[in-house]
Amino acid sequence: MAASESGFTRWGIFGASKIAHDFSIALKTLPEKEHKIVAVAARSLERASDFANRHTIEKAYGSYEDLARDENVEVVYVSSINSQHAALCKLALNNGKHVLCEKPLTLNLKETKEVFKLAKAKGLFLMEAIWTRFFPLYSDVKNLIDSNAIGKLRMAFVSFGFNSDVERLHNPDQGGGGILDIGIYCLHVVDLMFGGEEPLSITAAGQKTATGVDSSVAITMLYKGDKMASITISIAADLPCEATFSGSLGSITINKMFHCATSFTSPAGTKEYPLPEPSMTMNFVNSTGMRYEIEGVRNSLLTGERENPIIPWKTTERIFHWMDEIRRQIGVVYNADLQKL
Repeated sequence: MAASESGFTRWGIFGASKIAHDFSIALKTLPEKEHKIVAVAARSLERASDFANRHTIEKAYGSYEDLARDENVEVVYVSSINSQHAALCKLALNNGKHVLCEKPLTLNLKETKEVFKLAKAKGLFLMEAIWTRFFPLYSDVKNLIDSNAIGKLRMAFVSFGFNSDVERLHNPDQGGGGILDIGIYCLHVVDLMFGGEEPLSITAAGQKTATGVDSSVAITMLYKGDKMASITISIAADLPCEATFSGSLGSITINKMFHCATSFTSPAGTKEYPLPEPSMTMNFVNSTGMRYEIEGVRNSLLTGERENPIIPWKTTERIFHWMDEIRRQIGVVYNADLQKL
């Protein structure tokens, strides 16, 4: 039974995680007649049941396999740790479910191509949850840049960093490091504003933790037309977390926590984009902004799209190609990189 037949999109959640908590609250800022979480699964039934009680979800499962077999679930939101994403996407797809997977979709380009190949074979929708691209703010900034509001675009300066002792960020077996966790946002913002253009070169230098994941990284991307991007990411230092795009006539700055910002500043002044107030305490800043990507998924399902035009598969693959190259230059290797197809 499709969303158009039932009236609302029926969601299942893989993982009773912090981001899943925020996702559930963001979903509830949308009309009840359009979205409903019908099931949640976790590694233990107790954990899933606690989550279900907190968010008024009808069914709780103690295994991902059980939820994947639930015929009432139409689309699965994968919210587990990075290293589980590829396997859980495949589990959902192999059971006929559409998928929205939290970033990073997988750990590398090879795995990303695998899950896209499976989604294509199954005729199912699959999208990486890069919520940033769905914020109305980003569409407006892109339009300003394309209309030469700051003249010819020349430079992008993007930073994202914080000092973190979160275990998973330092664990290579869980896909740790800053590149996949926060650097992915920086790369997507540059990619969006530069119109999906492939850079002429990518140069990266950085430091690694004792566990072998990237700690702090500086990236320079050179483009044709005398354009370049300078990106700095860190899980060891607090950075401005802003994105500035400069041209021959001025600059536009997407303000602090640029990946989910509610304002930007241009030569014309500052424009605000308020978000709905959450119904419960959230774990991450501005998380009700996930409502925009949730709407994007529903729109694609209603129109029969297998890729959302805001972030098509080729875009996801392009960013993973860049991240693979950056990790190669830094010397960050995951077990997934060593496995053959």
